Amino acid sequence: MADAFDLLGRFSASCLRMLPPETAHDIGMKALELGALNWLPEPQFHNHGVQLMTELPGVGRLAHPIGLAAGFDKNARCPTAFQRMGFSFIEVGTVTPKPQDGNPKPRLFRDSGQRSITNRMGFNGEGIISVVNRVKGHNWSGFHPPMGVNLGKNKLTPNEDALKDFEQGLRAFEQLASYFVINISSPNTPGLRELANPEFIESLGAICTDCLKRVWIKLDPDMSKKEFQSMIRAIMKVGFAGVILSNTHRVVYPQVGGQSGHPLLSLSNAVLEWAWDVHQGLLPMIGCGGILSGVDAYHKIARGASAVQLYTALVYRGPGAVAKIMEELAIELKLRGFGSVGEAVGSWYKE
Repeated sequence: MADAFDLLGRFSASCLRMLPPETAHDIGMKALELGALNWLPEPQFHNHGVQLMTELPGVGRLAHPIGLAAGFDKNARCPTAFQRMGFSFIEVGTVTPKPQDGNPKPRLFRDSGQRSITNRMGFNGEGIISVVNRVKGHNWSGFHPPMGVNLGKNKLTPNEDALKDFEQGLRAFEQLASYFVINISSPNTPGLRELANPEFIESLGAICTDCLKRVWIKLDPDMSKKEFQSMIRAIMKVGFAGVILSNTHRVVYPQVGGQSGHPLLSLSNAVLEWAWDVHQGLLPMIGCGGILSGVDAYHKIARGASAVQLYTALVYRGPGAVAKIMEELAIELKLRGFGSVGEAVGSWYKE
């Protein structure tokens, strides 16, 4: 029965890949909203005797370490569908205070040869009020996986007022989100990455006093090592919950935008190592970027990530990717002599 979920999911994904990327995404999301997965058996997997449970500060205990990255369900349209795929935690957004259209189309591109996606979406979304109302309508509770909200600033908000945009998001979702992610790392909003500096992190901490241990910072992989490590020190000093590493890699060829998928794997792994050099395991990390297999997920965990997030894998492997990657991860952990995810976290630095 699990094979039926995977087979039909891969077939659907391959059909969608015959369409322009953004059209395919819109059709796929609409199908998920309408309950396209409900008539399929729930995906199953074998853990091969490996304990996959993990814990994330400010998020909670997770059945396994594989979550949904921000950007796939920007407006919280169908979190129950992603729960059915098997994700142990779900991140919606990026959500901005006001609705905005994002950048002109076309703005989403696939490169099947590299198994990558390049986007220059520009935080297109319905805005805080609409997403808050939709999340309330889902009646999300303790019976569902933890839901995080990725927050951004509006394109027309000057950087000197960016704190107000983030504060508005934190207050609006305070009773609805399990955790928050501050997005200062997208390459597709002009000037946004300029906020990735220790001074802004300190100012951000001042408005997060009531929810500091629920706030994660998402960084990009394009900073110099010196700049990146200064950010890690600042994040630790303020006391945020942790970091998500990493956002997309800024590219200019063959399209301008942020690149995810296989080419991002080595870059995002490198910044996990840079971060560990600073915090030595004291700052929780979520690994994101280039995870297309269980082996990819293992290498994030070995480099110190307590959990990982998928995005591009859903495009190329379909909705069955979660169960398949979980099983591949369990096999890889067992092969390397680990009995649990926790044993493997940070093991890269001990070998």
